[in-house]
Amino acid sequence: MKEPVPILHVITSLWLGGAETMLCQLLEHTDRSKFAPSVISMRPAADLAARVKAAGVPLRCLDMSPSPKHMVRGLRDLRKIMREERPALVQTWMYHADFLGSLAARALRPRPPVVWNIQHGVMNPNETKRASLWLMRALGPLSRFLPDRIFVCSRAAIETHARQGYARSKMIHIPNGADCTRFKPDATARREVRAELGIPQDAPVVGMAGRYNPQKDYANFFGAIKIYQSSDSRAHFVACGTNVTPENPELARLLAQCPDPSRVHLIGPRRDMPRVYPAFDVATLSSAHGEGMPVTLCEALACGVPGVATDVGDSADVIGPTGRIVEPRDDSALAGAWRVMLNLPWMERAELQRMARHRVQKNFSLPVIASLYETLYENLIGPCAMTPAEHPAAEPVLV
Repeated sequence: MKEPVPILHVITSLWLGGAETMLCQLLEHTDRSKFAPSVISMRPAADLAARVKAAGVPLRCLDMSPSPKHMVRGLRDLRKIMREERPALVQTWMYHADFLGSLAARALRPRPPVVWNIQHGVMNPNETKRASLWLMRALGPLSRFLPDRIFVCSRAAIETHARQGYARSKMIHIPNGADCTRFKPDATARREVRAELGIPQDAPVVGMAGRYNPQKDYANFFGAIKIYQSSDSRAHFVACGTNVTPENPELARLLAQCPDPSRVHLIGPRRDMPRVYPAFDVATLSSAHGEGMPVTLCEALACGVPGVATDVGDSADVIGPTGRIVEPRDDSALAGAWRVMLNLPWMERAELQRMARHRVQKNFSLPVIASLYETLYENLIGPCAMTPAEHPAAEPVLV
């Protein structure tokens, strides 16, 4: 029996975020009879380190900061670990890992294939650290010879990075996904979470999952709440994510401006999102920019919760005909879309709920996404690697 092929994942950190979550989900669905994954985090152990270990995946955490001195030491440590593990392929996640992981892999003989993974959409110069912005741009020309392939989670991100000089011929679109066995409709969880939050069982609920960050545009979210509450006092609004709490001064200020703050629930980061999503009637995303392919929308739809989102990144691809898409930074349009969705007749709403879950199962379920990764890995490791244009999975078809 053949031994599983060693795959080394290198990621900048394991803080709770889209790229980090997608890595964990991929590890949990990797076929261990074919591949033996391991992970290097370039930063110390953080939120998702326990999840990597729970998946039975070896994890090493370095202590690297963005300073040149620490980056040199980090590169040395990466090379040392790669020489010990001798991976058949190196998959890197996020820009710092793309850069240092590629350099470390090039020191190996024979050199394993290197695959970058891009999860970002547009990076706003006013909100992004200068070093990260510089590195993202510098990797454009370097992409022509450092990686063998570049996996990109959204079509929007492909266009953004192509404009920055990234090698379009190496980019392959593989969307993010959701675990439809964990994220599913759950009437019991719906009742329990609503009871925990003090929300009536029959109240309309709009929910948003997203950390406090300018990209998520919480000002737009609260602006839409103010408009909605000016004409409808029944609906409740739930937001969860890192720093999404009443103790956040900016969110406290926005909350105080709502006509009825008691119906707005800021519940911070949650480890039980498969329980939280079913409590929503509409899942929303108010982002202004920067989205790639939002995992939170996939997870909500898998729970049978239709979506309303701004037209940023590939949100429209995720939602398709099961919800509404509005222009970013338009709180009136966002509130109007919520109103349309919450006022649908019962039968029409039930059909959208069914369609939402079916859409994720067909297009974004993790077994489907993991198989795309694995097929591409096999092609790169094997003697006759296909080009992105030849690969049948290079452009998933949404149904």
